[in-house]
Amino acid sequence: SSGINAEYGIESKDKPEMTVVWAGHEPEQFKSLFPWWEDMTETIPATETERRPTPLDEELKQFLQTEYTLQELQERPAGCDPLRLEQYLSDTEFEAIFSMTKKNFGNLQPWKQKKLKSAHGLF
Repeated sequence: SSGINAEYGIESKDKPEMTVVWAGHEPEQFKSLFPWWEDMTETIPATETERRPTPLDEELKQFLQTEYTLQELQERPAGCDPLRLEQYLSDTEFEAIFSMTKKNFGNLQPWKQKKLKSAHGLF
């Protein structure tokens, strides 16, 4: 059980199911809770693809995750600092990709860091 649940004495079986609903992609079941609901299409970004309701636990995992694979980072996961993507690699994977430690990489000139990151799709 999570820290929040433990703090309030709620057991996981009693935890309500929580879902993230994206603006402009509200399911009918959600809209039916609000009789005065009116769709507002201007809230949907032009580049936004169909977004389905997501369990809250899944969404939160994205922001709590501290390590990603190179492939995952090349897809720019939500919650990651886009200017420091290389820092989300495990130490082992970082050294395999850049042939140096994160500390040594940090000591390089910014232009050289950028060149190395670009070569691996991280810039």
